[in-house]
Amino acid sequence: MRNAADERAITHILTRYARAIDRFDMELLRTVYHPDAYDDHGSFKGNIDGFIAFLHEVLPRFEGTQHFLGNMHIELDGDVAHTETYCQAWHRIAGEDGAPDHDSVAGLRYVDRFERRDGEWRIAKRQIVIDWQRDDPVVGGSGERSPETQYGRRDRDDPVHHFGR
Repeated sequence: MRNAADERAITHILTRYARAIDRFDMELLRTVYHPDAYDDHGSFKGNIDGFIAFLHEVLPRFEGTQHFLGNMHIELDGDVAHTETYCQAWHRIAGEDGAPDHDSVAGLRYVDRFERRDGEWRIAKRQIVIDWQRDDPVVGGSGERSPETQYGRRDRDDPVHHFGR
C-alpha cells in the first residue's frame, strides 16, 4: 500500500507543477521543489529561486499556457523515486507589428529525481527533454469573448481559487 500512496503523492506533485506554471502561481511552485533542488530547463539551469526569477521574465510573454501531462513512469527506491512524465506544453504568443498570434507547442518529458524528506515527496532534480516542437499561426482567432463566459486567468482571480469554496 505504501508504494501506491507514494506514487499518488508524486503524481500530485507533478500535476501541482502544471497548475503552478499555468496559473503563474510561484508560491505553489515552491511546494513542488525541495529548497536545494536543481532544475535544467535548457535555457535555464539552476535552483528554485533562479527558476522563479526566470519564469517572471519568460511567462509574461505568453498570453496563456497549458501543460497537459500524460504517461507517468515512476520507479520507487525507498525515499528516492525516478520519474519520466510526458507533457504537451502549449504557449500562446501575441503577434507583433500586425503579425498573427501563434502557438508554440512542444512534446516534452520531465525526467525527475524525487526525494522524500521529512515524510514529504518533492523534486530534487529535474531535466527537461524536448522531443518535438512546432509553431502554428493562429488563423481566424477565437472570435469575440462572450461576457457570460468565464475565461482562465493567470493569477489568484482564476476560478480554480474560489469556485465552490
